Amino acid sequence: MLWFIAFVLGVIIGSFVNVLVVRLAASEPMGGRSRCRSCGQQLAWHHNIPLLSFVWLKGRCAWCHQPICWQYPLVELCLGLLFAWGAYLMPANDWLWLITFWVLAAYATSLFVFDFRFKTLPDVLTLSGAVVLWLLNFIRGFAIESLLAASLVAAGFFAIQYAVSRGKWIGSGDIRLGLFMGAAVGWPQVLAALVISYWLGAGWGIMLISFKKNYSLKSALPFGTFLTASTVVVFLWGEKLIRWYLSFMIG
Repeated sequence: MLWFIAFVLGVIIGSFVNVLVVRLAASEPMGGRSRCRSCGQQLAWHHNIPLLSFVWLKGRCAWCHQPICWQYPLVELCLGLLFAWGAYLMPANDWLWLITFWVLAAYATSLFVFDFRFKTLPDVLTLSGAVVLWLLNFIRGFAIESLLAASLVAAGFFAIQYAVSRGKWIGSGDIRLGLFMGAAVGWPQVLAALVISYWLGAGWGIMLISFKKNYSLKSALPFGTFLTASTVVVFLWGEKLIRWYLSFMIG
């Protein structure tokens, strides 16, 4: 039953994440009723039920009949699944672990979508997420040295790349995202998150080069998407991945 409650909660939070991302990108206030992005018509409450309304409306606005962006149901579904998966993996009634994961999942999804769509990482999300996750993990028993070291190493790693390339390799937002990553997983797990993100980025880049004629090695990638995804993966399976890697290298 917990996984189902978690799924519903995740879908609801996913709906909020959609509003947050779209309005933050458009510099719009967070308050007020939702409107169709095509015709501007205010949505009725029954047009705004997470997941269900999209299915009922067959993916189109009830007023102008323009297609509704697939971002909305996908984010709601993915965050619902992440919340449910976290509930399934929760260690022995460790509710603080679950709350921390849910917070990470909500922030990571927001940053993933924002970077994927708009190629930028807003400081209001990366920095507030870092502070909240620092606090939660400190309460969970993480040593402050672990959290600080992880954040400084990740942020410093990106800061060096940004300085050397003069902003050509990565954006300055990745530096703040490094703080977020360190706060989420601590030391030394942040190293695994960095390694996995580069593998994900390389794999995605190779796939795009293979299937897109106008794509090359010089084309820009929304690297924040890989960094946020790898952070979630390491939060869930970081210790197992590190043990597997060490046994593979040694054995």
